[in-house]
Amino acid sequence: MIHTGEKKDKIDAIIRACGVMLRMNKVRPDARESENIYYQMLSNYFTRLQDAKDEGRFVAAHTVFFPTEILYAMDIVPMHTETTTWMISLFTGECADLLSAGTDLGLASEICTPHRGLAGAFASGALPRPNVMLWSNLICDNTAKSGELLMEINRCPGFFIDHPFQHSEDEMKYLVGELNSMIGFLEEQSGHKMNWDRLAEIVARMDRQIELFREICELRKAVPSPFHTQGFLELLTIDYLFPGQPEATDYLETLRQELADMVKNGEGAVSDERFRLMSFFIPPMHLIGFLERISQEYGAVSVTEPFFTYWGEGRLDPNRPLESVAEKSYMIPETRMYGPLDDRALKSIVDCAEQYRVDGAIYYADVGCRHTCATIKLFKDILNEIDVPVLTLDCDVVDPTITSEEEVREKLERFFELLEDR
Repeated sequence: MIHTGEKKDKIDAIIRACGVMLRMNKVRPDARESENIYYQMLSNYFTRLQDAKDEGRFVAAHTVFFPTEILYAMDIVPMHTETTTWMISLFTGECADLLSAGTDLGLASEICTPHRGLAGAFASGALPRPNVMLWSNLICDNTAKSGELLMEINRCPGFFIDHPFQHSEDEMKYLVGELNSMIGFLEEQSGHKMNWDRLAEIVARMDRQIELFREICELRKAVPSPFHTQGFLELLTIDYLFPGQPEATDYLETLRQELADMVKNGEGAVSDERFRLMSFFIPPMHLIGFLERISQEYGAVSVTEPFFTYWGEGRLDPNRPLESVAEKSYMIPETRMYGPLDDRALKSIVDCAEQYRVDGAIYYADVGCRHTCATIKLFKDILNEIDVPVLTLDCDVVDPTITSEEEVREKLERFFELLEDR
């Protein structure tokens, strides 16, 4: 039996934390306006999710890299599953109860913790049950398989999108067919018809947002770099949760102007920039505050993330909205890691290292992610060829028992000493 209070606990924690951040920013003289917009967006997103069932709204839970633009166009409430787990860890400091509940289901400790935590969250009633479950094979096997389990736990229907590895004309036609089939499924399940005019408007805004992502990344090339040390996580969240939404455009335009003003005034994210870093993959959410502090302490700032913020080329066409949604899935930075690894991934690493003048790279090696850890040596070798040292931090995105603040501090301090001596 799922009790209503339990069901809303974790969502409540996220909403309350966003409220705290907004109140704190009101008294902080250095608070960014874009940060206020960001936390208000998060609060609105999770409040809408929390209230959906009481308001009789249709909820679709979906995994990462899913075409959420379609859900917004159909007036369906989206629930990004992995990001919800990350936010629980970020704002509460731990997910031990959810991971334990996932283990009780028989999921091994080697399983990616965001997915193990999701299973535990739904099974224990810590998250509201969706009406449908949507998932794809982007970007790893855990994602491809977790949808089936979550559909079973929530006793709801689901739809799987089979995303082709390669980007050819035939594969694009296949993917558009998959998206059309999903729309038919959602129309049948929800009773909501696709609003093609609304989807075209969303695609037009998404095209603008991708251009803003690129402009922001150009501004981050400045010395000193203006974007705050772990700011790339905001950019990730904006695309994951709010693609093509007006508030996302507002956030990105505000942030772009803030960074442009800082560059014009010669201001950086840290008071004395000493180390320009490249970041690979997701840092431990429960250590974000610590990572911000130690970055300020040592003058270290992440200036580029090849698989998170370095968008591929291309534009979206609102006159061909569904084809544009399919096209966008190949432009997302993370898709360079999808399928057989090739020059899309390797060249972007070298390009970013050179263009952003990085001193070193930090590789957040999530122990539960076989996809991530499989590329450690390859990426290190490529960066060593251009004389960029790499620190590998064994960690977990949401599980605090894997590594401690003290361990991370010790490794980072040694790495910064190495960079200082070069």
